[in-house]
Amino acid sequence: MSENTIKYAQLVDLASLQTLMDDLYRVVGIPNAIIDTDGIVITNAGWQDACVKFHRVNHNTCSNCIESDTALVESMLKGERFAIYKCLNGLVDSAMPIIVEGQHVANIFTGQCFIEPPDLEFFRRQARLYGFEENSYLQSISKVPVIAKQRLETITEMYAQLAQAFAKHGADRLQQKQAAAELAELNNELNRRVEERTEQLIQNNQQLLLEKRALAASEARLSALFKHMSSGVAVYRASEDGRDFIIIGFNKAAEQIEKITRKELIGKKLTEMFPGVFEFGLFEVLHRVAKTGTPEAFPPSYYHDERIQGWRENYVYKLPGGEIVSIYNDVTERKLAEKALHLTQFSVDRATECLYWITADARFQFVNNTACQVLGYSREELLTFSVMDIDKELTAENWPAHWQEVKQKGALKMEAIHRCKDGREIPVEVAANYLVFEGLEYNCAFVRDISERKALQAELERQARIDYLTGIANRRYFMEQGEAELARSDRYGNPLSVLMLDIDYFKAVNDNYGHAAGDQALQKLGCILVEVLREIDIPGRMGGEEFAILLPETGLLKALEVAERLRSVVAGSVIPVESGFELQFTVSIGVATLTDKNSSIGDLLNLADKGLYQAKHSGRNKVCSFSLQH
Repeated sequence: MSENTIKYAQLVDLASLQTLMDDLYRVVGIPNAIIDTDGIVITNAGWQDACVKFHRVNHNTCSNCIESDTALVESMLKGERFAIYKCLNGLVDSAMPIIVEGQHVANIFTGQCFIEPPDLEFFRRQARLYGFEENSYLQSISKVPVIAKQRLETITEMYAQLAQAFAKHGADRLQQKQAAAELAELNNELNRRVEERTEQLIQNNQQLLLEKRALAASEARLSALFKHMSSGVAVYRASEDGRDFIIIGFNKAAEQIEKITRKELIGKKLTEMFPGVFEFGLFEVLHRVAKTGTPEAFPPSYYHDERIQGWRENYVYKLPGGEIVSIYNDVTERKLAEKALHLTQFSVDRATECLYWITADARFQFVNNTACQVLGYSREELLTFSVMDIDKELTAENWPAHWQEVKQKGALKMEAIHRCKDGREIPVEVAANYLVFEGLEYNCAFVRDISERKALQAELERQARIDYLTGIANRRYFMEQGEAELARSDRYGNPLSVLMLDIDYFKAVNDNYGHAAGDQALQKLGCILVEVLREIDIPGRMGGEEFAILLPETGLLKALEVAERLRSVVAGSVIPVESGFELQFTVSIGVATLTDKNSSIGDLLNLADKGLYQAKHSGRNKVCSFSLQH
């Protein structure tokens, strides 16, 4: 019996077993299923609505279910006595192997339960994420039992023992039938040979028959082992001197992985056909398993010789007959993908730009290290935020329109203001990119801090408006402001006055003290204007030593007061120069007030210039005025 592959379904009455498992479920309350090693479901009882009506129906959650099943099956293949797995859908499954006469014939699965009270908020999010009807889904979750882990293992073991006992009873009956048939066949053979040949011939024939049977049984075992396996399988026996291993089995999958035929390998020494096995590390594992009989999982390692190379993952165990079996997979593509993912993650985390993966509901799905550094938040903090938490201009009301614009255009560039954890607000440039991945919509946004660029732009704009020497408005900006003030005066009916100033004898200052002293005089005058005038007043350098001042909402009398105060302050100022002397200078000022709404700023400046001309030719260091009436 042990020489043949046992099929669990052949050992039991399926209807009776199903009835038993149904009754056990009604008593214990834990769903169960028996699945043979070929993946065929033998029985199942009490599967939860949460799995049947929701998780197994949705494509994404069904993938999570399959991952759970696969993980449990892999644990069984590795010889584990009990495995428990919390699937990505939030439920817990467990499994135990069913062993009959030393053969792993099936697995008992239990679970679809919790080992601790469920996090209902997790399942609410899951309902929204996968489109489940929330009340129905949560109701199905509420039906899922909470079982302590130890009790779950005990119940699973009870299920396994019952299923195993059922199968053992069937195996005993089957073995008895086979034994009786074999005995009858052997008796008939012996009787026939006794009649035909001598006792010696009979013994020889019996030996030959036994050898043929052993060979057939061995081939049957290997054939069943290799059949339908996508993993590579290699079977070895120790060489006579115990220093090497002889290859005695090699399946189709292994041929494809190693790019060599079984015919080329069978009977050859492992170290001759795969000289890299020492450096690879598998040779030591084979020796250890051959000596101890304890199965070992050999983690992914890189194999290479002159003929082949690649990453291999092995699981090694010893058969009852002493043969060593290695089940392995070529994981080169997976390792390369992991490497590429690692390099990509490294690049993303060290990119100079912030990177955000944003979902359709404005939540952050992923942020890189740069985003954390720029904003001052940890990754965990940012992943709890929405875009509106950091973007000053986006709100919950205008987000849907923004998302639709990104979705329709596919890619969108814009500027925004982002808020940092320390309260700072920084200007940024956002490159938004719409994409769909695994059925979900995302905005992959690259964000660059443009504070330096904005500061440079502001400085360039300031330099375009400001006279570099005095720090006040240059002629062009002064004229622009003059037109604006003129329009405002016309609109609201307020008076507007202009002062024209000129440093007296400025050429003499340059000639006697040098141009550096002349520059100091110009700078000093600019400082006096800023200090004496109101914030709404606009001083400007018109060129050379000539200055002008806009006085909004100021009539002629008030303008004359301002002009006289400026003249007095300038006359009393002193500038130390490099030669050790103290430089004093005066200004002449012309004043004009505009009340004619049809006149231009040029008209007003011309009037003030006439006042300045009069002040110059009547002794300098004076204030003279002109007024233009409608």
